[in-house]
Amino acid sequence: MNVQIAQLKYFLSLASTKNYSLAADQCNISQPALSMAIRKLEEELDLMLIDRKSNPIVLTEKGEIIATQAMKVLEEINVMEKLASDLHQDKLSGSIRLSIIPTLAPYIVPLFIQKFADTFPDIELTIEEETTKSIIQKLKSSEIDAALLVTPLEEKSLIYHPLFFEEFFLFSHNKIDKAYILPEDIDFRHLWLLEEGHCMRQQMIKICELRNQENTNIKYNAGSIESLVNITEASGGMTILPELATWNLSPDKKERVTPFFEPTPVREVSIIYHKFTTKIRLIHTVMQIITDVIPSYMKIRDSFQTIDIKPN
Repeated sequence: MNVQIAQLKYFLSLASTKNYSLAADQCNISQPALSMAIRKLEEELDLMLIDRKSNPIVLTEKGEIIATQAMKVLEEINVMEKLASDLHQDKLSGSIRLSIIPTLAPYIVPLFIQKFADTFPDIELTIEEETTKSIIQKLKSSEIDAALLVTPLEEKSLIYHPLFFEEFFLFSHNKIDKAYILPEDIDFRHLWLLEEGHCMRQQMIKICELRNQENTNIKYNAGSIESLVNITEASGGMTILPELATWNLSPDKKERVTPFFEPTPVREVSIIYHKFTTKIRLIHTVMQIITDVIPSYMKIRDSFQTIDIKPN
């Protein structure tokens, strides 16, 4: 088989315009040349792609299938051409738009932002906080280039690379004089959760379900992890925090952070982007910096017995 890129472009142009003359003008070639190229494509594939009896022109059923695949092929070629162009430049430059879920952004951004600015001064990095649902929509519409969120996700058009695994801890109003938290230690009547829309809310609920506990008494739905800490301080009870959120707590508060008994609940944090992105080199710079600032033990899934708490 010797299918040419030009043949695919001519075929898609005809499929779009449904007119040989318009397609030829669009492709800047003569009408006979376009017609011949499409016939050669049909010969190479041994398929009839155009229903030439119809007016206006329509694709055959098999032609529709080939057109869908041809669009994917040309998209991949465009990505390759852009990557090749970028690889000719030794100095990385450009801009990248990065979204991060709210339960991660306040803790991960301060760790890498200055290091990124110092290491890649010619790359403009724009960061915003978004929920997982909004991030997926923006990635698909190319409003952002990449994101940091909890995986795995069932999205065929998106690619993700796990960067680290973040353990969950229990934070309590009063100090628990135990090395690990057991199911009977959790006060499910006063367990403060995040509001709807946060994937971590579902992870918190799943942690409770894994402990075979039900009938939680939710009195307050917090909008942030900071709010969870504050309401626990003010009103008593308990909440669940991801590891990075515990790092900057005061010494007094850190004394009231207790790990779960094995298997330990953790969440997988990944960088995610569209499979047809043209900014893969810039995305790799973000991956590199984050990998540098995260402790090595958080990058190893099998460092201890865990339960992966996946997003809803």
